[in-house]
Amino acid sequence: MKLGEFGISHRIDFFAIIWFLEDAGLHYIDFDPYPIKKNMVYLVARNQVHSLPGDAPNTRTIIFSKRFFDSIEEDDLRFLFAPFNNAGISLPNELVEPLTHLFELMQLESKLQQGNRLLHLYTNAFLVHILRLSHNSEATDAYQDERMRKLFELIGSHYKTQKFASFYADQIGLTARRLNQLVKEKLDLSVSQLIYNYTLIEAKREISHSVKSFKEIAIELGFREQSYFSRFFKKQTGLSPERFRQENP
Repeated sequence: MKLGEFGISHRIDFFAIIWFLEDAGLHYIDFDPYPIKKNMVYLVARNQVHSLPGDAPNTRTIIFSKRFFDSIEEDDLRFLFAPFNNAGISLPNELVEPLTHLFELMQLESKLQQGNRLLHLYTNAFLVHILRLSHNSEATDAYQDERMRKLFELIGSHYKTQKFASFYADQIGLTARRLNQLVKEKLDLSVSQLIYNYTLIEAKREISHSVKSFKEIAIELGFREQSYFSRFFKKQTGLSPERFRQENP
């Protein structure tokens, strides 16, 4: 686990808790803009694209590896880093001082390098506070349903190869119709739209932060033809893959 300043723009290979200490315009997570406000916390997951245009604002940043992330036992704490759960959490004034002390303990424990036992406890405590503050989030509320938790996990693992609701419904023990009803109730989406969202985010990441050809990206994401992938991408974004790469070097 590392703590320090966050980079300017890249696809990250770690998990990060970013605590902004000043107002500073906008930053971008997976190409969507979010406000930079004093005492607002964002959680960014491994493989997401994060950008801080212009001068990097003053932050407290906690960075940890996939191995450390996987050791977090509570499902709901790990879900805070889900790719559609990017909205920032504003810290109320009464929590700023205690969470600052907690951050300092995490920093101290990281520097001591005497095992991860206390570091796990401090990190879990920090994330529990964030979870409590995020319960008005639609995605977080949906994750309280065990069937939705399973669906998110399954789509995250299989969206490149399994494009139909029936596959996920079978794994969860529901009919495809009932699963679509459930997702509609929780997120106002269909299962297909949720799969498309995962696919689109990964397409944007690969187009902007790899040198792969569009044909390679299309095949990796489960499209039989590059032309179909290009039509899908332009329909969702309004831009061709070529134009998107030019605008997001």
